[in-house]
Amino acid sequence: MPVVERETTGIEGFDRKLSGGIPRNASVLLVGPPGTGKTTFLNQFLYTGLQKGEKGIYITLDSPPEEVKETALYFGWDFDDFGDDLVFIDGYSWREGGEPESEFAIEGPSDLNQMNITLADAMKKVGQGRKRIVMDSVSTLILYTDPSSAVKFLQVVSAKSKASDSNLLMSLEEGVHEQKTISTLNYVSDGLMKMRREEERRMFSIQRMIKTEHSRDWTEFEIEGDAGIKAKGEVEAKI
Repeated sequence: MPVVERETTGIEGFDRKLSGGIPRNASVLLVGPPGTGKTTFLNQFLYTGLQKGEKGIYITLDSPPEEVKETALYFGWDFDDFGDDLVFIDGYSWREGGEPESEFAIEGPSDLNQMNITLADAMKKVGQGRKRIVMDSVSTLILYTDPSSAVKFLQVVSAKSKASDSNLLMSLEEGVHEQKTISTLNYVSDGLMKMRREEERRMFSIQRMIKTEHSRDWTEFEIEGDAGIKAKGEVEAKI
């Protein structure tokens, strides 16, 4: 069988379940309720790549870039250390009015054409080489446009990420979309990971991943201030 190139997430237990990490250039959807750790996972994945010398693009729709950076600093991840190797596409600050600080700000997620152009400009800014692109979250995109248009746009983003030698990770809030929308997004992505929380226990399950044999068992994990996400042992699967 051909060797599959993989990208480490920086989360040892997760990478181990995927024979070393997410397949190169794959697009992956992270689905779960609020507070399950989706944003932390995205941040950890992005920071790990930057440390390896890769480029990064952060499409933030739920928080302004400065707030994203402050949250990451809690774990010791200083995004400002990477200069022009990391670009934030600011899809949030338009809500507050005034002039956003980022040169890659959009006037609202309903203008998918503008977002597409801004993404192309951001890719030019970071230049050639391996990239990691994260979007937090797809749910906000869907709230401001119709689901079918959002899905078509995400297909374009996924294709652009593959063509530019990039991995794409996207978060989606569970419980706010019709199952048809989630199923369609699952179809257009290369992998699906679910996250959940039961009282103080957080767990993830890899439901689907291209070019990878894996179990769908639930794995418990912790979020620690000095390390981010750390996987623990597997728990009984509840699919």
